Amino acid sequence: MDTQPNKRAISSIKAMTDLGIEYGLSLDQCLDSTAITVQDLTDPEAMVTVSQELQVIDNLVRHLPDVKGLGLQAGMRYQLTTLGIWAFAIISSPTLRAAIEVGVRFVDLSHVLAKYDFVEKEDSAEIHIGIEHIPPHLRTFVLERQLATTLLLIREMTGEALMRPRELYLSIGELPFTTLPDILRGTRVHLNSSMNRLVLDKALLDKATPKANPATAAFCVQQCEELLNKRKALSGFSGEVRALLLSHIDAMPSLNEAAKHFHMSPRTFRRRLEENGSHYRELLDETRQGVAIELLNTANLSVESVAERLGYAETASFIHAFKRWTGTTPGQYKKHPR
Repeated sequence: MDTQPNKRAISSIKAMTDLGIEYGLSLDQCLDSTAITVQDLTDPEAMVTVSQELQVIDNLVRHLPDVKGLGLQAGMRYQLTTLGIWAFAIISSPTLRAAIEVGVRFVDLSHVLAKYDFVEKEDSAEIHIGIEHIPPHLRTFVLERQLATTLLLIREMTGEALMRPRELYLSIGELPFTTLPDILRGTRVHLNSSMNRLVLDKALLDKATPKANPATAAFCVQQCEELLNKRKALSGFSGEVRALLLSHIDAMPSLNEAAKHFHMSPRTFRRRLEENGSHYRELLDETRQGVAIELLNTANLSVESVAERLGYAETASFIHAFKRWTGTTPGQYKKHPR
């Protein structure tokens, strides 16, 4: 499976440059040879290519060769909103099997650079993480970052006690952890392996997960399908705009910013949407409503935290908007999800 879409949100690169700066690098060193500007990093609709992301990784690895677990540290900076609708589709899935299948199916919508495969055996299930297509000197960073992302999703979806991997095979010769995470305690770890894979107890695959929510899962899968189809087919202007919004959950662009992204004047942008039977405010509300509902259902966040992650400066504004969308307040919805 090809896991490298042509364009991706810039939030992943922002997380990596922040890490580089903490280690004493300048922003110019982090962004060297990428053509990414300081303005791009603060532009909510900015998109980058896989090549640009790999160049940032190359810059970090080159300037910080002695830092242990650099990729792991980068991955630990990610949050669910960084990973986008893909992550919420995973953690709201009814079972571990469904979550893995959704994750592999829609991995192109994430920041993942690795290639994923799901293999069932007689008494186990394996998640294979392929990095052979990554330049050799960047593979350790990419693998570590992906390991951090995978552990984040496991914790969010099942809790640390429910699903500890049986075995973990890694191609690297040394663990990037100073202290082994709780989620891996009891897991047999094999280093210098020919393949990177996570081995799970097959009996866990069809057990219900604590954060399973059929309505949220169905919504997320639908959004993932639409977004993936739009990225592949590049047809339907409203779908392209929705894809832009879903790629910037925590900082959705204004109409003028969205128009700029599509190299249009605001007037032309509005007209194109109207030709597709849409309006920007409607798309913005639909996207925010969907993400708000899944955050309330699956992420165990306070109403204030959900408002902040959706880019609202004031919680009261979010509460007012949510009541307009659903007829109830987010606090009431959280107590009695639909």
